[in-house]
Amino acid sequence: MRKTDHLAQRFCDLKGRYGRARLACDPVAFPHRYRDPRDIEVVGWLAAALAYGHVTAFSAVIEKWLVLSDGAPYHYFLNFQPDRERPRYRGLHHRFATADDLFAFGLMTHRILQTSGGLGQLFAEGFDDGDNDIRPALARFVDAVRARFDGRMTPGLRHLLPSPEDGSACKRLNLYLRWMVRPADGIDFGLWTRISPRKLVIPLDVHTFRICRYLGFTRRKGAHWKTAEEITQVLRQIDAADPVGYDFALCHLGMSGDCPPIGRRDRCRVCPLRTVCRRGRRLTRDRVGA
Repeated sequence: MRKTDHLAQRFCDLKGRYGRARLACDPVAFPHRYRDPRDIEVVGWLAAALAYGHVTAFSAVIEKWLVLSDGAPYHYFLNFQPDRERPRYRGLHHRFATADDLFAFGLMTHRILQTSGGLGQLFAEGFDDGDNDIRPALARFVDAVRARFDGRMTPGLRHLLPSPEDGSACKRLNLYLRWMVRPADGIDFGLWTRISPRKLVIPLDVHTFRICRYLGFTRRKGAHWKTAEEITQVLRQIDAADPVGYDFALCHLGMSGDCPPIGRRDRCRVCPLRTVCRRGRRLTRDRVGA
């Protein structure tokens, strides 16, 4: 068996272990509450933007934001009235993002829906299938979103709208793209059919970065855009058509505590990736061989 075949089998086993049962622990659970594709697109946009820090903390803020929409998020942002909405955002904040930042984000969302018809349409305007990956289109998209705001781009807004041009791994934007672009599989939605999944780059969070280092997919010490590209290149060797198809499982291998930062032999012994993981092989050498 070729090394890539063995790796692919291990990742298939991993994907089989971490599936829809983990939805409730993931920010993608928020857009799954809706049936209208327009609502799914908008709620995914909000949920991905705030998906940093502790799950409980950002989930509480997303819940409060959705309450403002009164069950119809697309129409809420389409008909967003700044003078009416500004006072309703008092007290709505999450770590680096102040109430003013979230209000500005809502206003930009409104202007996108008004001028482009939707987030997917705006992204498609800057997408070129001739690009090697999603990076150029993502940079154009971020520029286009920022252009919808006529105020000052605060540090909080820049954190909500990072650009690969700045070297950022853009974890949350790549996460949103995964949700919207990958074919519907019970986790992702496959709404943006004009974008090819083969162009996507892995949403590099703390869990996937750490585990991919164990796997030898990268030796870089920082979770930057180049790191995400390097890891995605390895994943393309496993599945060129859908390189980020294993992202949900990889992330939840870490989120669940099944792959803790401090190695535990009992966890490594039952991990689907143990035979392709440097740490797993070292900790279970007496059982699975060096």
